Amino acid sequence: MEKRRHRRYARRFRVKFGEKTLQQSGFTSDVSATGMFVVTQPVPKLGTRLHVEVSMDNDRMLYFEGMVARMALVAPELRSVMKGGFGLRFLTGAELMAEMVPHLRDPKRLVLAYGTAEALHEAYEKELKRGGAFVWSDREQAVSSIVNLEIDAQFSGRQLAFECRVVHVVPEPGRWGVALMFLDPNAALAGLSGLLGK
Repeated sequence: MEKRRHRRYARRFRVKFGEKTLQQSGFTSDVSATGMFVVTQPVPKLGTRLHVEVSMDNDRMLYFEGMVARMALVAPELRSVMKGGFGLRFLTGAELMAEMVPHLRDPKRLVLAYGTAEALHEAYEKELKRGGAFVWSDREQAVSSIVNLEIDAQFSGRQLAFECRVVHVVPEPGRWGVALMFLDPNAALAGLSGLLGK
């Protein structure tokens, strides 16, 4: 069973979305720091990139981009008792920056993004302060190779980058789990402490 890293909150907001124009609509059933579930029919295809408009309770609108990360398809005869829709993953600042600055797509660049200070603090206590990190990559990385790890503190708009050595690789279909150790752990811990206000 997948263990979610971010707490989900049951919130209902009206949503408009589409690949180019906001021609489809639905509503959220829950939201988290990294995404939300949208109840709608029909459901966009997995991997579809969407423009999204969310109508807030105070008549404000939020606009952002996301990627369809999972689908919940429900047969027509069951829609009165089950909700169909899709899970949307918010695109991160680092992903958008890579589109504007193509050299940031370097295959040796890995990113860990944290939407809240609490999420970064939890990761710091679990692994970062021990001198390394575990990150998922869409490219295979060679053991003992040197990569650049970017820590994207989305909640503060700040990023840090560190050189790391790949110490272990766990292959899975379509992705690789990569265990990293900081080349200069003292400098990494000093930078991370600054992000956390320690």
